[in-house]
Amino acid sequence: MPILTPQYAENRRKYLQNRRNFPLDELANYAGKWIAWSPDGTRIVASADDVDELEALVVAAGEDVMQCLREPIPAHDSLIGGAFLGGESCD
Repeated sequence: MPILTPQYAENRRKYLQNRRNFPLDELANYAGKWIAWSPDGTRIVASADDVDELEALVVAAGEDVMQCLREPIPAHDSLIGGAFLGGESCD
């Protein structure tokens, strides 16, 4: 677990705001994958089929694995942020 520093806390605050505003259609491109977010949540650093591969790609991208949040993106027919992937509706 990262040590809570003012910079870490600020990055997490920014992350929560930016992650919420990330375009769902762009996120849908990663369905069924693991992704690593930049510390401030403005971009996806890497994606992979499993978390071990993802961590290696984050390191290869020159990012600090401990600062990048990792998240699995559900496969098709899943809800992300209240919207179905693939343009399907909840009706």
